[in-house]
Amino acid sequence: MEWLLSAGVWAFVSVPAIIALYLLRRRATRHEVPSLLLWQRTESAREASKPFQKLRKQWLLILQLLLAALLSLALLRPALPGVTRGEAALIFDLSASMQASREGRTRLEQAVEDAVSLVDGMKEGDAVTIITAGSTIGQVLSRSTDKQKIRAALKGLRAENGTADLDAALSLAKAMQQDLQSLFIVVYSDTYTTGDHGVEVRTAGMGVDNRSILSLRCSPREDELSAFARIANYGAAADISMECYADGTLMDVRALSLAEGQEASVQFSVPRDARLVWVALTTPDALEADNIRFWAAQQRRERRVLLVTRGNIFLEKALALRQDTLVFKATAADAGGMEGYDLVILDGESPASLPAAGSLLALAPNREVWGITPGIASDSPGKLRAESNQLARELTRNLPLSGMALRAYTPLTGGQSALIMGNDTLLATAELDGRRAAVIGFDLHDSNLPMLADFPILMQNLMDYLLPEAVGAVDAMFCGQPVNIAPDEQAVERQVITPGGRAAPVEGTVFTDTGEIGVYALREARADGSLRITPFTLHMAPSEADVRHVAAPAISDRREQAGRQGAGRELTVFLLLAALLLSMAEWEVSRRGA
Repeated sequence: MEWLLSAGVWAFVSVPAIIALYLLRRRATRHEVPSLLLWQRTESAREASKPFQKLRKQWLLILQLLLAALLSLALLRPALPGVTRGEAALIFDLSASMQASREGRTRLEQAVEDAVSLVDGMKEGDAVTIITAGSTIGQVLSRSTDKQKIRAALKGLRAENGTADLDAALSLAKAMQQDLQSLFIVVYSDTYTTGDHGVEVRTAGMGVDNRSILSLRCSPREDELSAFARIANYGAAADISMECYADGTLMDVRALSLAEGQEASVQFSVPRDARLVWVALTTPDALEADNIRFWAAQQRRERRVLLVTRGNIFLEKALALRQDTLVFKATAADAGGMEGYDLVILDGESPASLPAAGSLLALAPNREVWGITPGIASDSPGKLRAESNQLARELTRNLPLSGMALRAYTPLTGGQSALIMGNDTLLATAELDGRRAAVIGFDLHDSNLPMLADFPILMQNLMDYLLPEAVGAVDAMFCGQPVNIAPDEQAVERQVITPGGRAAPVEGTVFTDTGEIGVYALREARADGSLRITPFTLHMAPSEADVRHVAAPAISDRREQAGRQGAGRELTVFLLLAALLLSMAEWEVSRRGA
């Protein structure tokens, strides 16, 4: 037998109090009468028909004492052996799949209900820590012994729209366990499994059927846009209904039959000038968060480019291929102020100072550029190849890198290498306060590169890197992930309007407030009063859509866990029920006695 609230022992003071009241109650007044003969005969005749005469005066006292004892025992909160003991760390999976519902209850709600029951079964004074794993790791409550506060924190948990890093959350709890040997860890999740000792995984919910829109892409086609939606059926064969909207106008309604586990593409036609398109599933399923998908059109913004050169027809033609750039030419002597440009290209020219804003492309410089330093000129032959990093792959995308010859070059040191010849770096990049720079270690006139098909491709790749769109491609991004922002250097105010209409400030080049599903809008205001709005969309992680299965619950070390928690049942409710029945009996005895 366990006593969860030892402080309840004070309630037993009521037992001697009741006895004292009986001892101190007012006694009958004595009166002298001539005779009791007639009264005794009458009383004897009446009492003879009642059983248990000798106990009549003790029944009320006994019942009241039993009632006080039962209520006192109830305050002690007795329970069978096996209830939770010691400190607990409760880890909650807040990924999107925890929103999956069955019979009106989500997986997270079921997990919270189980956790509340676990907390109620703990002794008074046992501490609880609540850790959440969503887009970030959070510690909602730290070693709290206030059960009311713990319950409120549990019921305030909300599932997010992204994924969950439960390994990181478990690492935090394991670090606490090193200092608290009595700490036991419980993980509430629908998919997580672990082999760590002393960790119990409690499965939330059951497998349910679900349908999901995996992607939505739009591409121009003659005088219209073609919207392609990819639909997946995670469950039994079903008939699915969907709607397509363009700028708020319903364009089409479709019905689709999908077998279990099948995926299919559905094409919709929308006006070519549509700025916002979305497709929604109207057939109810277990997870609403993946039943809608948005697409927002993004226009390339016009960029101002300053070309500082004595004359380079190859560069001028390559820059003219882009429709979103406005190119200005100047010599190093005439360049003077190089401010107000999105990109400055230094073609062998070396001005006294580098621009303080915008990106920078330097070809065969004779000075250090953002930590990239030219070395001693060389004419060693070799084969040009790309480095193995991700940026190098982007800069050399669609480049064959064959047939190129150099008469002379200057190897570079510093920055991130992208193109190399032998052990020498010929193209390096660097970033400074959100600005980007690329340095090429040779003069175009000392190579045959301008005569190859590689040159315009390389220049376009470099321009894409140096003049990124305001919001990078988010097709592969989802809620909870940071989004890279390429800010307008001329903007004096910058903020993102979330799908819920909240204005979130943008600091630096990364936007992290990405928890909502829907359309975001990057608003950039310049000093001249002009305002540029760039929309982008974020959705639920597709990996969270398949909720047909849940992981099996597990206790990694059953002997260790058995000493801390089990199937013990609290007996308080049964004692209260007995006290209620006893109080009714006491009332009846009191009434009859009266």
